[in-house]
Amino acid sequence: MLLAAGKGERIGPLTKEIPKALVNIAGKTLLEWAVERYKQSGIKDIVVAVGWKGSLIEEFVSQRDIDVKLVHVPDYEIGPLKTFLTALESFDGDFLLSPVDALLEPATLVGLLSHNKDIATQEGVILGVGLNSETGTPVEIDDMGHVTAFGFTESNGVKTARSAMLLLANTSIREVCESSLNEGKNRVVHVLERIIADNGPIQGYQVMQPWFDIDSLSDILVANQYLLQRGGFQETDAVFVPEGDTIEVGDTLSLKSITIEKGTLLQGPVLIGSNCNIGTHCRIGPNVTITSSCTISDYSDVSDTVIFGESDLPVRSRVYKRVIYKSNQFVAEI
Repeated sequence: MLLAAGKGERIGPLTKEIPKALVNIAGKTLLEWAVERYKQSGIKDIVVAVGWKGSLIEEFVSQRDIDVKLVHVPDYEIGPLKTFLTALESFDGDFLLSPVDALLEPATLVGLLSHNKDIATQEGVILGVGLNSETGTPVEIDDMGHVTAFGFTESNGVKTARSAMLLLANTSIREVCESSLNEGKNRVVHVLERIIADNGPIQGYQVMQPWFDIDSLSDILVANQYLLQRGGFQETDAVFVPEGDTIEVGDTLSLKSITIEKGTLLQGPVLIGSNCNIGTHCRIGPNVTITSSCTISDYSDVSDTVIFGESDLPVRSRVYKRVIYKSNQFVAEI
């Protein structure tokens, strides 16, 4: 279950144009990354709850033939809990929940599912937590591995961690969700706090792999850098220059559907999508993603940037730490 209904206002004004699910990182939208990770983990039935600009997500899913079920949440502005409860109507039994902007590794999902098999007869809810993470909701964990509180207190005998925004539970949680919503609560964490208050155990599963909460423009660039540096891109219609490699173009170069003019330097990691045109004497990289059908004009210098939405950069552009969508530049805080 993927929650993708919110406005993503902390990434505004970018998400005034598109829903957060369609923000591109390292050549794929957040939605595509999430669905790919779930399927790589053996999860076949995926429900995506949409609200803000949901028609754009619906169109994208249809065009790309992405195998998911969309659930439209008309009153998504009530909050994530309402979105969660609406999506829950499509399930019966155990489910895995994460927001679409939680960029997780397949090994994390597989590990949590295996952990669930080991303790399935004892625990009802499992929450992914990162002991060394600096992002995510703060949590406290006791010696038994149970989540005992959200937020940091001065309790003794507990470890502090952060929620990795990954929850495994059963649809029997529906009743407490409805009760919490009727009390004016609007976040999923409020449900978990109530479960703790009622002495229902929440088992913490320690996430060892890197994960990202895409909550700002800077988060987009950090995740983009991580994915590019990790490499492994196999797309046949894209050009990828790995970290540490440099390509200096002498004469105009045509690679697949991509044209790179003479005098241009590509400093990896750089990912360039299909039907892109890179002008003369440009310097591209490091940590740059340029998705399909974008144009970088002559003498431009681009680094630590994500460019998507068929954008065009004018001649002599100087671009650093930016997210560019449909030629509109959004500057990330440095």
